Amino acid sequence: VWYAHEKGWDKEEGIDLDLLYFDSGMAQLNALPAGEWVLCGTGAVPAMMGNLRYNTYVIGIGNDESMTNAVMVRPDSPILKTKGYNPKYPNVYGSPETVKGMKILYTSQTTVHYMIGKWLSILGLTEADVTLVNMEQPSAVPAFEKGIGDAVCLWAPFTFVADSRKWQRAGSMTDMDCITVSSLVGDKKWCDEHPDLVAKFLRVYLRGSNMLREEGPSPRIIKEYRQYMNEFAGIRMTDDEAKLDLQIHPRWSYEETMALLDRTKGDSQADKWQNSVADFFGSIKRFSPAEIQKFKDAKINTDKFLKQVQLPVPSYK
Repeated sequence: VWYAHEKGWDKEEGIDLDLLYFDSGMAQLNALPAGEWVLCGTGAVPAMMGNLRYNTYVIGIGNDESMTNAVMVRPDSPILKTKGYNPKYPNVYGSPETVKGMKILYTSQTTVHYMIGKWLSILGLTEADVTLVNMEQPSAVPAFEKGIGDAVCLWAPFTFVADSRKWQRAGSMTDMDCITVSSLVGDKKWCDEHPDLVAKFLRVYLRGSNMLREEGPSPRIIKEYRQYMNEFAGIRMTDDEAKLDLQIHPRWSYEETMALLDRTKGDSQADKWQNSVADFFGSIKRFSPAEIQKFKDAKINTDKFLKQVQLPVPSYK
């Protein structure tokens, strides 16, 4: 979306996007009641929380985040002594003995919260068996570097910073078989009142997404991606980090996205992914069974705005 705005593609559709930056999905959601935004890109957990708290839609699917979310430990961590404790997850490190009682840095009510819960369950543990310390991602990395905590749960690009410091991955969400995707979320009331504007926004987004799919991490894209991360997100990246970030975030085409949202044979694939997240938060009693069922019944993923997108989407060239 940043790229599309820089190129003026939003103005070509008759809209002018005002882009805001937030440190995390929960920070985004807390700004919604004040009317600071009506459309956003966010993670799977904030997408669920947005519906439960503020009546939001998921109007589109961004990309697969699973490989970029990881539990990181120091190279000398005892957690690394055991790999595949649970044979169903052969690439996950740790055991009840090496993890129990440890202090873990994470960002509450985000995708890494979901991940830490899955990691602990794989090892036969619960949150009660460890000490969880809630931190925003930019604070968690320097804290861990200073020796605070025994493990830290990160998403990109902070996982790349961790890699550069030679920290080791005890497991990614891909290793733990818990798929999470970024979501395009909208305020339900506003979207229903302005379906034409939502469709135009999605057309702008898809134009940028198609550009990344077709051109990939070329030298030109890497340069502009680093500019985006530095000027908009305030994060400095190397060429290699930018290239990797682009490569391991798979994106779906318009047709593939429509397939992920298709409910002709029951719950869509997007519904199943979201319901897995909801079930986890229900299992740790962050929400009551009634709230989880209400969320599932709400069917927050919708393709009705994508169906209104005027096709074909213009080329990025």
